[in-house]
Amino acid sequence: MAFLGEIAPGRVRRSANVVSRVVADEAIVVPIRRGAADLDSIYTFDESGTKLWSPIEKALDPTGLTAHLQDLHGLSVEQATLDAHSFLKELSEEGLVEPA
Repeated sequence: MAFLGEIAPGRVRRSANVVSRVVADEAIVVPIRRGAADLDSIYTFDESGTKLWSPIEKALDPTGLTAHLQDLHGLSVEQATLDAHSFLKELSEEGLVEPA
């Protein structure tokens, strides 16, 4: 199964290879590679991205993220689904999430 190339129906969680903190409503995510932080790959999310990143901590499926987007922004099911899948795909491509 290709993980999130086409969104996998299963749950995803934050990668065990990242650490993150929320500072002033922005998530700062740092991948840990070779036992040290790779300072060339620090990711920051704005307030909206942080609100999406936070629920992934405990494992979330794309449907749950879609519902979360609808609640936050009042999006249509179609738009929330598209946005959730796009966000998860980008996180997957960067190695920030993994199958739960």
